[in-house]
Amino acid sequence: MNPLSKTLLGLLLCLTSAMSFAQTKTSLKPRVFNDYPDQIGLSSTTLKVALTSKKDESINIALGGTLLLRGKVISNDQKYQNLQSMLIRLDGFNNSLLSISQITNEDKSISYTGRILNQQTSDGYEIKTDASGNYRLQKFETARILPDCSY
Repeated sequence: MNPLSKTLLGLLLCLTSAMSFAQTKTSLKPRVFNDYPDQIGLSSTTLKVALTSKKDESINIALGGTLLLRGKVISNDQKYQNLQSMLIRLDGFNNSLLSISQITNEDKSISYTGRILNQQTSDGYEIKTDASGNYRLQKFETARILPDCSY
């Protein structure tokens, strides 16, 4: 076997082992929303009422079905003339954070966005809207949003 073949064979073995090692990592993070549906209906009124809460206030947000979000408002700030954002630490769900933002569009219509997120868990929810303007919480995998920086 000539030296070039030995080098190529060694390189091939290194690449193969590196690829197989990279594919064995699995998430060990718990799923905190495993018992809840992938989609949960959410009214804009619920979001609007939540945004009236003050910092350090306890809050309960009842959603469709059995999901009740209880927590403490960490912040509620009018960032700009057209943006209000709040952050709630949820007592349950491993102290996940619920962020809600209200955006006043140029045509004076109101839209909402936000997430329930925790770096220590493998699932969360995102506030989504459909073409009719109806809001819902949509479950997602946190690996889609938070890259793994442990290596």
